[in-house]
Amino acid sequence: MRLYYMTPLKTAFERILPEWRMKLSTFDTVNDPFELLGATQGDPVQKRVLKILRDHWTGRLGMICLAPTWKSPLMWAHYADGHKGVCLGIDVVEEDKIKKVFYASDRLEGLFDAAKPNAGATHATLLQVLTTKYKQWEYEEEHRVFAALDDRDPLTGHHYVDFDDKVVLREVIVGARCKKPVGEFAKVIRATGNALRPITIIKARAAFETFTMTRQKRVTPITVRPTGLKR
Repeated sequence: MRLYYMTPLKTAFERILPEWRMKLSTFDTVNDPFELLGATQGDPVQKRVLKILRDHWTGRLGMICLAPTWKSPLMWAHYADGHKGVCLGIDVVEEDKIKKVFYASDRLEGLFDAAKPNAGATHATLLQVLTTKYKQWEYEEEHRVFAALDDRDPLTGHHYVDFDDKVVLREVIVGARCKKPVGEFAKVIRATGNALRPITIIKARAAFETFTMTRQKRVTPITVRPTGLKR
């Protein structure tokens, strides 16, 4: 499944592409203070269970937050430095690992009950805790890929997921206001020698007829191919 990741230019050009990896977000560092708190906390049992889960997952579970399209101008504005950044198109091969976020108008009730086995904690209820956000975030159409926070990079202090045959980089969309030409991104990708599939680099612009972003046809796309792959 092809999904998209918005990021500032500096992060993509100096970190993600040269290092061939993406930093995992943690629940205590993302921009929503209600992460893992999508359920009501008036009930003492539910409040206690939510605290246990939040404390547990914050230190053990990270995620990559992705969207199903790169054409939203609002997403570019919020996550790609006001259209000066880039968007990465990524194929997530193991689609069962993709979890779609559910957007709710009200906090969830009745997830946990002391009278139930394990206080009502099932795979379904735990997934609800992990993927429920307030409805005002709905424009993001967020999809999450979770990963364990295993090895921390000793230099940066962060956790990462490498691009590989399960998480495959396939596109680089350069923001409409990004000053760096598409050829510079091609150079960085070629220098790594890590491409497993063809990677297409294009330039974005505002569409003429709709409130969406589209490809700037005046800028010729560049495709970086794996070494030895026939054209």
